[in-house]
Amino acid sequence: MRPSARDVQRRLALVPYLQSKQGVSVDEVAREFGVKPRVIRKDVEQLMMTGVGSLGGEMIDIDLFAFEDDDRIYISNADFMTRPMRINAGEASALIVALRALRDATSGEHVEVVDSALSKLQTAVGGQSPESVAVVLEAVDQSILTTVRQGLGAGRRLEIVYTTPSRDAITTRQVDPIATFVREGHEYLDAWCHRAGGQRFFRLDRIERAEVLDVPVENRAVAPRTAGDGFFAAGDGGLRVELAVAPGARWVVEHYDAEILDDTGETWIVSLVASDEAWARRLALRSGGAVRVLAPDSARAQVTEHARSALAAYDGLTPATEEL
Repeated sequence: MRPSARDVQRRLALVPYLQSKQGVSVDEVAREFGVKPRVIRKDVEQLMMTGVGSLGGEMIDIDLFAFEDDDRIYISNADFMTRPMRINAGEASALIVALRALRDATSGEHVEVVDSALSKLQTAVGGQSPESVAVVLEAVDQSILTTVRQGLGAGRRLEIVYTTPSRDAITTRQVDPIATFVREGHEYLDAWCHRAGGQRFFRLDRIERAEVLDVPVENRAVAPRTAGDGFFAAGDGGLRVELAVAPGARWVVEHYDAEILDDTGETWIVSLVASDEAWARRLALRSGGAVRVLAPDSARAQVTEHARSALAAYDGLTPATEEL
């Protein structure tokens, strides 16, 4: 199974952490990273297959006796993680493509930083730089994109009409724009939301209307965030539900910004914030069994009750009604 971005980030952070805490217990590492011990064990097993090559001495080494018998982790041969990065022409070209996509979704002072990185990479690869590459991002209304960039450039507050699929809700919000960025094919606005009273991410393709207000952004001590800062915040209020998601319904994870709790089996266990139990019930019933509500118990009971009612209604159909 392909690891999530969160898995990759945690495993990269594990290496220097384990190097500085030789012999640390699996339970202590799990507490430090906020995951279950079995997740750390899986991470360590993955690290043992990581290195600069596939031969002995080129892979990260773990003391298996200590790991399997005492649940303690000793790591070695991972010094390559701190070496200066060397990339070939193909890797440089891939970075150039990514930077060009980033530049299209960047505004303000960050454009200069992207342009500088692009210039250095293009000089390094010389004539091997890709001249024409199509980067496909989720479609965003150009008028909304222009308005958002105007607000960013002028330091003005925005009023947006925003759709939140996980809550079946459309809200009007006033936000102070901070930055825009691209993640996994989507463009986002990082902004201080006055309705939520905190910093939030907004997908640009979910903004239905945007207007620049004649109000300067407030001088808050906020800075652009990264994925490690809690990319998908729960938002302001709502009900947290736990779902079992079958392979055919994995779209739920991306579409509703769900948090993956367990992806070790064929069916994933995820958590997301819904507007109420009725929304969770509708999601489960329209999925045809691909999504099951696990918690809270009251929401799970609602699904069972409505499913039984629907079946009873079918059982009571007359022949004439069935023809319809």
